[in-house]
Amino acid sequence: MTNKSHKLTIVISNYYKASRVVENVRNLCLQKTSFKFNIFVIDVSCDEKQHAILLKEIGNQINLELVISEKNLGYAQSHNKIKGKEKGDYILIVNPDILLKEKDTIQKMVDFMEKNENVAIVGPKQINDTGEVAMSVRAFPKFYVQVARRTFLRNLPFLKKKVAYDEMQHLDYDKTQDVDWLQSSCVMICRKFWDDVGGFNERYFLFMADIEMSARAWEMGHQVVYYPDTKVYADGKRLSAGGIGQFFENKFVRRHVIDSIKYRAKWIFKGNPRKKFYKKYKQWTHS
Repeated sequence: MTNKSHKLTIVISNYYKASRVVENVRNLCLQKTSFKFNIFVIDVSCDEKQHAILLKEIGNQINLELVISEKNLGYAQSHNKIKGKEKGDYILIVNPDILLKEKDTIQKMVDFMEKNENVAIVGPKQINDTGEVAMSVRAFPKFYVQVARRTFLRNLPFLKKKVAYDEMQHLDYDKTQDVDWLQSSCVMICRKFWDDVGGFNERYFLFMADIEMSARAWEMGHQVVYYPDTKVYADGKRLSAGGIGQFFENKFVRRHVIDSIKYRAKWIFKGNPRKKFYKKYKQWTHS
């Protein structure tokens, strides 16, 4: 790899998935690329067993920096720990459970970004461990729909359609296309755009930062693209899973609601940034 340029920085934030992170990193190191990349693993588990697994299994990896945090920084802040250490033209955000089993995934994503310079964020198809296609694409959220999704209201005729659209149940997951936003479980972000927005917005502790990242991309005249020509694999387990009735029992459901309110307070009067983009740049729409 001595003659290859450095093009990519990869970030993994671990929260109690150390064993899967080890497998994740091993898959990343098997990727065949025409360029160099480095990996950051930020552990926010605050757990000695998690620390020990990571230190033993990947602590001596040459192209990897392991950061052990003494407190749970949350999603946005933990990923932003790489600020000032980024290398290359792209940032790859990879959730701890994601496995890149196809050895050319990173190369394909970089090639796509370099051929489509207006794209700020791109994400591949995701397959859950169960074999199902993960719904990694969403519509920009409406708070009442988010509430309906977690209650019996989702089955009411009017809201049922709204929920189905919010979850992008109609989407052709075999087609490359512009989308509102991508779950940041596995996304490649243009470094210039990343720098322009300052990384993830740390006003959000655990959720919504990826939605705002996509919204900012559209707002600034860039595109967000779902790209199924390569696949990654996820365990399919979601921290925010559960109904609204678990608000007082599940801290992740509470955090999702709190972060959602913060997002709506900021974006409520701004409208849909993707629709605004389409009105201004009609020639770039292809979905």
